[in-house]
Amino acid sequence: MTLEAPVLKQEATGVEAEIERQVQSGQHRQALLLCTRHYARSIGRLCMALLGSQSEAEDATQEILLEAHSSFGNWRAEGSLKGWLFTIARRRCAKTLERRGRRENRLRLVPSAPGAEHAEDWLLRQERAQRARSAIDTIRPSEREALLLRFAGELSFREVGEACGIDEAAARKRVSRALARLRTVIESNE
Repeated sequence: MTLEAPVLKQEATGVEAEIERQVQSGQHRQALLLCTRHYARSIGRLCMALLGSQSEAEDATQEILLEAHSSFGNWRAEGSLKGWLFTIARRRCAKTLERRGRRENRLRLVPSAPGAEHAEDWLLRQERAQRARSAIDTIRPSEREALLLRFAGELSFREVGEACGIDEAAARKRVSRALARLRTVIESNE
C-alpha cells in the first residue's frame, strides 16, 4: 500500500482569486459575471470541440455557467475554480452526447453555404473540419477528453487532471498519447 502525498491547493491569483472572494462572500451574481467574462470563451471552445455543434456548444456554455452559479454555495475550493468549471463542462457535454446517442432518428441540419464566390473556400473548411473531427474521434474517449481540455479549453495539465479526476502526471500522459494517436492517424491519411 502506497501513501500519496496530499495535493495542496495552489493559491489563486488575479481573476481567479477575485472570483473566489466573490463566491466566499456570497456575491454569486458578481462571481458568475466574472466567470462569464473570463472563462466563457474557453468553455465554449471546449464544448464545440466535444459536441461538434455550434448551437449545442452555445447552449451548453450557458447551462454550464448557470449550473456553476447555482453550485457556488457548494464549491469547496479544493482545486482551481477554472478546473471546477471545466469539470462541470465536461460532465454537461458528456450528458449531451449521451442523449444525442440515444436518439434514433437524428436530423442533421446542413448550414447554408455562403455566396458562390466563397463556396469553394467554405467547402474546403467544412471538409477540413470533418477530417479533423474524424481524426479526433479515433482517440480513446478519456484521452480525447484530456486533449480537448488542454487545447480547446486552454487548461494547464494540473487543471486537466482536476477536471478528469486524475493527477497531473496522468493528465500529461493522456494528452501525450492522444497527440501521438492523432499524428499516426493524420500521417496514415496523407
